[in-house]
Amino acid sequence: MRNNQPRWARYVALVSLTWVVVMGVRLYPHFGDTLRLDGRAMSFEEYVEESCGQRIGPAAASCLAEARDTGRRLVAQQQAKSLLLVQAPLWLLLAIYLTAVAAQRRRAAN
Repeated sequence: MRNNQPRWARYVALVSLTWVVVMGVRLYPHFGDTLRLDGRAMSFEEYVEESCGQRIGPAAASCLAEARDTGRRLVAQQQAKSLLLVQAPLWLLLAIYLTAVAAQRRRAAN
């Protein structure tokens, strides 16, 4: 029984799987509420405190609300970047593999 899968696809799949595991382990501790600002990693609460730590009174309440909204948006952006970084090799493998299979079928049809 012959496997129609190209031999190199197994190696690329193994490298992609290794990448996903390694990057997942590396990024998972920072995934929850960490955001990166000016090259510095900080938690969501640290961001809110740094943004509004010196304000008091009504200005503090509006600042806290705005900082929480902005912080949530920044955390979501950071999470999306992290997921893309982890998943990128899988999408690349899928694109290469589908292209190779289509080319192989085209050659077989001719």
